[in-house]
Amino acid sequence: MAAKQPQDHKTPKNQPKTVEVMGVTVTVDPAIFNDLDMVEYLYDLQTAQTGDGSGAFAIVPFLKKLCGDQYTAMKDALRDPDTGRVSIDKVSDFIAQLLEQVAPNS
Repeated sequence: MAAKQPQDHKTPKNQPKTVEVMGVTVTVDPAIFNDLDMVEYLYDLQTAQTGDGSGAFAIVPFLKKLCGDQYTAMKDALRDPDTGRVSIDKVSDFIAQLLEQVAPNS
């Protein structure tokens, strides 16, 4: 009898997933998306452009919750070495790439 070959090496949807995005390694538990706070942060971020812009500030708690202990490493990796700033454009790219890799419905 031949040995069984694994059919899929993907991480199960309910298990934490470790990904690398823009030089940052982040482990995200998909259960984080089953949290009203996270849904509110996402809503605020998505509607910030059409409202008064105040929802844009949801980016900070959103990233802190999403990145957990890797939050500071993420900021350091995205920081421009010349200016010392972490541009919102770069952060937006990071979020888009991260969500693409870890979002449970993608």
